Amino acid sequence: MTTQAASSELHPPGTYSSWSAYLQRLWACREYMFHVPRHELRAQNMNTVLGNLWHLLNPILGIAIYYLVFGVLLEVTKGVDNFIGFLAVGVFVFRYTQKSTMAGAKSLIQNEGLMRSISFPRAMVPITAVVTEAMAFVPGVFVFLAVALLTGEPLRLTWLAVIPLFAAQFVFNVGLGLVAARANHSYRDVENLLPFLFRLLFYGSGVIFSVYAYLEHEALRWLFILNPVFDYLALYRWAVLGMDILWAEAVAAAVWTLVMLLGGIVWFRRGEAGYGG
Repeated sequence: MTTQAASSELHPPGTYSSWSAYLQRLWACREYMFHVPRHELRAQNMNTVLGNLWHLLNPILGIAIYYLVFGVLLEVTKGVDNFIGFLAVGVFVFRYTQKSTMAGAKSLIQNEGLMRSISFPRAMVPITAVVTEAMAFVPGVFVFLAVALLTGEPLRLTWLAVIPLFAAQFVFNVGLGLVAARANHSYRDVENLLPFLFRLLFYGSGVIFSVYAYLEHEALRWLFILNPVFDYLALYRWAVLGMDILWAEAVAAAVWTLVMLLGGIVWFRRGEAGYGG
């Protein structure tokens, strides 16, 4: 590639003439967005004895603790036949969205040097962070499927639904990551607030208990259905454990995914010129 041709592809951030030009440039960066996460995952925990097994051990240890506290001591198992499988799906799926959002929030701050040096669509940075967490989540899918089998669940055709669910949740997480990235770039306090918000969301999404077994009022149930994390948990548990699903939960998850992606990319791009400045 000649110098003239290379320079013609460079754009100051925020100056793309159209959405199509922006998305084309973003698509052109796809190799980077899948190459960097592979190296990032290899580098994480490399100084520990168990290395990247900690990506699985952390949620597995969490499942063991939640089972001991809530399943054995508090007996919060009402409405759930397979509580260990219920916990396994809930913890892994919840952590996927939590870690994706947290990684997206930190991504612009951590890559300010790169953004000052090279011109590229800044959305590439949080999307790459979310791709990293998606790759880390894949082994977790096999873990909660194995837990389902070991706890007596039969093989189901609905297990195939995990694949589109994984893809849909990835799209949802990308939108969340873009929103969190811009918010944290503008207000650094966001990064410190997110762990507390996710802790509240953890207990408010039915990760460790069956919501419908404890809520009798229809209005309160709809409050949970309007929570996209709760909807994704319900969909995964239907696919893996054969639990009941409401059409409203599937519709809500689809609507939230579309709104979060479109809203996230539009809002993120509006602040493009200020990233890395």
